Amino acid sequence: MTRYEIYVFILCLIVFLLLTGLAIFSIALIVKLTLKLIRSGAEDDKLKKEAEKEKLKKSSRFSKVIDYGISLILCLFFAGLFSVSTYINCTQNTYFEDVPTYRVVESGSMAKKHAKNKYLFDNNLNNQFDTFSLIATYKIPDEFELKLYDIVVYEVDDILLVHRIVGIEEPNEKHPDCRYFLLQGDAVEAPDRFPVLYSQMRGIYKGENIPFVGSFVLFLQSPAGWLCMLLVVFAIIATPIIENIIKKAKRARLALLAALLAETENAKEPEPIVIEKVVQVPVPVAMPVAMPVVMPVAVGVPVALVQQQQQSTEENKPEPNKNEK
Repeated sequence: MTRYEIYVFILCLIVFLLLTGLAIFSIALIVKLTLKLIRSGAEDDKLKKEAEKEKLKKSSRFSKVIDYGISLILCLFFAGLFSVSTYINCTQNTYFEDVPTYRVVESGSMAKKHAKNKYLFDNNLNNQFDTFSLIATYKIPDEFELKLYDIVVYEVDDILLVHRIVGIEEPNEKHPDCRYFLLQGDAVEAPDRFPVLYSQMRGIYKGENIPFVGSFVLFLQSPAGWLCMLLVVFAIIATPIIENIIKKAKRARLALLAALLAETENAKEPEPIVIEKVVQVPVPVAMPVAMPVVMPVAVGVPVALVQQQQQSTEENKPEPNKNEK
């Protein structure tokens, strides 16, 4: 990595850490407020409706499997992209006999045929490729096996270019030990200013390319792409954890509501009235007995005086009314 790339990477890392910290703080605050609303009862109506909808769903397990499957597919997809971009970045200067090396075309010099390049039309050369195409290149063959109109990868001032050989100068007095190659892009009017030596060549293109994929590869190879990949993986991992926390809070609230509802229904039910049968036991009633009237007799009073008082009392007794029945 160059100094500029190191600087960009450090800058992106700082921004990533700041954004990640802000995202974690925001997510934690949102989850905390959501749990508070659920536990306070503000979301009871919504929870009941969601519970009713879940009861109507017959394939809840199947939907869970689909959710986990989608998350797994996304993880594998991003992991595959990251692996491919890393492989391309690490092997773009390494060549083997029959194993292709992939590289991204960052120039449009081979995107189309220029009208003044008659050799393209005369020889029916239609193996052009657009900008940001992902091309497969192979190990460069022997110097004297290269022929006219081959497309090769060569290096100039630490920059890799992909152009077509439009002229070959065989060994002569000026360069007796090597050939000089003149290269030119199909979309360019004039050939390169300086000839290219075989020692500058890195690979040869045989017509295999994937258009427009290189833009994603370049982004993933950049520090911003690496940090974005980490952020995406963090989001994929954190989302199910947050959903489980909220679901547990909802289930606990629904269980509490069910218990309160059961207690209310039990309180409304009237208590059964127990009627006790009273058995009346006849109580014997004592008949009145005529008792002789005993007049008090004063001690020391003569009997004759007592009898005289009784006679006077009977005489003074009022006579009963004859009209009364």
